Amino acid sequence: MPPKVPPLPEPSLGTIPAVTGGTPVAMPLDAVMTSRADIALLEKARELNAGDCMHALGFTTWASATLSAPADDTDVKDRDVLDYLSPADAARSGYPATFTDKSGGAHPGQNAAQASGGSTTPAGSDAVRAYLGAEARTASGRAVPAGGCEAAGDAKLKGSTPDLPADPRRLAARAIASTMHDSRMRAVFADWSSCMAKRGFSYRTPLSAQNDPRWGERTAMTLAGDDEKSVAAADAACEQETNLVGTYKALESAYQQELLDQNQAKLKTGRAIFDRWVSDAKAVIAAH
Repeated sequence: MPPKVPPLPEPSLGTIPAVTGGTPVAMPLDAVMTSRADIALLEKARELNAGDCMHALGFTTWASATLSAPADDTDVKDRDVLDYLSPADAARSGYPATFTDKSGGAHPGQNAAQASGGSTTPAGSDAVRAYLGAEARTASGRAVPAGGCEAAGDAKLKGSTPDLPADPRRLAARAIASTMHDSRMRAVFADWSSCMAKRGFSYRTPLSAQNDPRWGERTAMTLAGDDEKSVAAADAACEQETNLVGTYKALESAYQQELLDQNQAKLKTGRAIFDRWVSDAKAVIAAH
């Protein structure tokens, strides 16, 4: 089990801006953030390396897409946990599908095997066990590398530096976690919940409203029902009334700045490592 990360001290805040539109709010870690397009390149190269490993073990029909998750839209900017919700749009169409992951696909940080529910390869097959490292030898007696071909493909790409000294995406996630637990954010959540109660709805936070089981798994192709539209409209109105998103963004920015200040040197070193991974990934892809 990884060591528990100590909580960050609550930062001081200046003026909290009022967020009244969907324009993205710049964050301190934006300048050092790795792109999803580059992460997709790393994943593709890792799978190609893993495929070479599988072929060497005798699984000649193995393809890099055998356990792959659905393709991610790498041109879309990552959505934040809490973003502006238009009252007019919410009343008309309910929650945008982008507010929650309703695709059934993999999270950007989830590997292919974790999202392989639709794979045509049986989960208990010799090939899958070799890929995941669940067996030391294949049924034909060939030695499987430690961690399986999945791990071997990653190791071949990243070499002696399998991890970044500081990953900006992990720092951003830590800033979000700290923001959601901040006493000032919890106070605004309480105000928002009271606002919703006055409108006849019982929810603790906007996330619980957005992910209500009645519509939390609705696909983008399914129209919102009247109940969802009513909740979404009330949510949007209460978020504006309490300036919930403005407080969230201000706190997130403050936590990101703390983490950026603490990890400047590591982030610089990590960027050089990441850029080398991407360069090597392009070479792997070109060679295939």
